[in-house]
Amino acid sequence: MTDPSLTPRDARTNMGQIANSLTATSLIVMCVCELVDIFSVQPWAETGAISALLVFAVFGQPRFHLRERTLLVLAILVTLAAFSLKPDAAALTGAALGKAAFLASFMILLALLRNGAATSESVLNLGRYLTRQPPGRRYLSTHLGGHALGIIFNFGALSLLGPLLQRGIRATSGDNPTISAIREQRQISALNRGFSSFIAWAPTAVTQATILTVIAHVDTLKMAALGGIVAVALSFVGWAEDRIRWRHTRARLLAQGALPEEQENAFPRADFFRFAGVCASLAALALGAILLSDVKTVPAIMLAAPLVTVGWIWIQNGHHQLPATDARLRSIAGSSIPDSSPEALTLASAGYLGLVCAHLVPIETLAAALDLAAIPALVLYALVAAVIPVISNLGLPPIFTVTFLGSILNATPELDVDPTLLGLSLVLGWTLNLTGSPFSASSLVLARTTGIPGRVLSWRWNGAYSLAAYATIVLALAIFSRF
Repeated sequence: MTDPSLTPRDARTNMGQIANSLTATSLIVMCVCELVDIFSVQPWAETGAISALLVFAVFGQPRFHLRERTLLVLAILVTLAAFSLKPDAAALTGAALGKAAFLASFMILLALLRNGAATSESVLNLGRYLTRQPPGRRYLSTHLGGHALGIIFNFGALSLLGPLLQRGIRATSGDNPTISAIREQRQISALNRGFSSFIAWAPTAVTQATILTVIAHVDTLKMAALGGIVAVALSFVGWAEDRIRWRHTRARLLAQGALPEEQENAFPRADFFRFAGVCASLAALALGAILLSDVKTVPAIMLAAPLVTVGWIWIQNGHHQLPATDARLRSIAGSSIPDSSPEALTLASAGYLGLVCAHLVPIETLAAALDLAAIPALVLYALVAAVIPVISNLGLPPIFTVTFLGSILNATPELDVDPTLLGLSLVLGWTLNLTGSPFSASSLVLARTTGIPGRVLSWRWNGAYSLAAYATIVLALAIFSRF
């Protein structure tokens, strides 16, 4: 019963605190159950993860926005449709909820790495170094910096480096607004392109986790290796596009005497090795989990991420390790984990929608109508890679397209494709979405942190690059198909 002495404002505050506590607790329980299910396959673990996900969906409402609530409503409608149309609806929705809990847990566990990075002086110094490079190295250093930091703390890399780049540009461009605008476009574009290409191969990317839920018999190590080759190719494509677009600009500004003097910035070697140590620890723990438990790379990273985060925070706290680390972990549990809940719900609900919708569609009828089996494998790969960014430009999350399309293709009979290359084409389509759509997660994050509209970031600044990147991806898929 509510305390009658409480004012309405106090009552709302108490309710908000209770909802936040239930959100945090349910997310932690979900992640623990998911890890138990992955590594020991206890019969209760998947049920516990699904139950915690549902509790989180109910009590996390104060943190959700229009996107999350729309996806939840659609998930409820699709569930009702499944129970109306499918005799095995309980099994279907239960399996989809299990995969949704996996995706949400992946997002929460990987987001923990941002907590270590947020207070790391090494990460901050490396970010400053990247923003202050001379013109000849500026594009590649920013591109590689966004790529490398994206591996560790995903979209947190954009939140960190976007504002850092803008501050560095203002500090080194003098009072010339033309130079500031050009440098902002080139460096933010380099950051966006470098970040987007990391999801083509990195096991810490959500793409790798999603593909495992929709495509059977994927060789994840091979897919990551091929994606890495494409990521290297895309870095040269982006660099070449930047050089061609701005090939006459520097000479013109030099002739006008408009370029300010720039100072060489020393490489923070010690900070680099500390950051490299974090990356190596993450890789070593994941490798140990793979060898000891015979799991795939993505689940191994999910186990390693919280362990590395705790160790990273412990080292940062120096002489006050135990009490400071304890206080920090409590703050993460009560604040940082709930803060990641909108992204976790988006991933889980969009994935659930895609999986259930794929089963509601008459696959054999659709496959026959589209004659998917008659489409040459390379053409199918190219179409898959193109469809994802195109649909993303209509506002649908790429994970919905990937899970829906991937599930249909995976279940289509007599489809003569390599499952690993099919998975790779889905991953590369998702990569294109990040630079080519104003509704992509990277465009939304950069728009929020830099104030640059998403349509400018994607269409105006990266339109030509995205088309060139797509051509490169099709060429790479053609080469891979021959081996």
